[in-house]
Amino acid sequence: MRKMLLVVGACLLTLQGCATKNYGRQGNLTSIEKETMTCREIQLEQAKVMGFTQYIDKESAFDGRDVLAFLGDFGIGNAIEKDAAVDSAKQRHYQLEVAAYEKGCTTVKPEPLEDPLKYKSAS
Repeated sequence: MRKMLLVVGACLLTLQGCATKNYGRQGNLTSIEKETMTCREIQLEQAKVMGFTQYIDKESAFDGRDVLAFLGDFGIGNAIEKDAAVDSAKQRHYQLEVAAYEKGCTTVKPEPLEDPLKYKSAS
């Protein structure tokens, strides 16, 4: 009986590790990208960031993995992962807006993000 409980516990622990969702990250805008991208390429990158954000919203919907994650860490891992993915998308989007403004692709000056120390523009 004790062995059976250990096996079941190990299986649940393994499943819990796979339960945390992984969304990926958007990379910072590099200085090479900033210098060489055309207005059209900046718009395409902005569309990709918007698509990534929509993907996060779709994937973060409640499903079976959330139940397993809640059993393991009360769902904190999924919330942290989502926040990190959203933050990376916000940062890249802001950097693309700044690049578009600096290249003259738009006349609208980008609004600074809430925490300017958290989101550094690539130089």
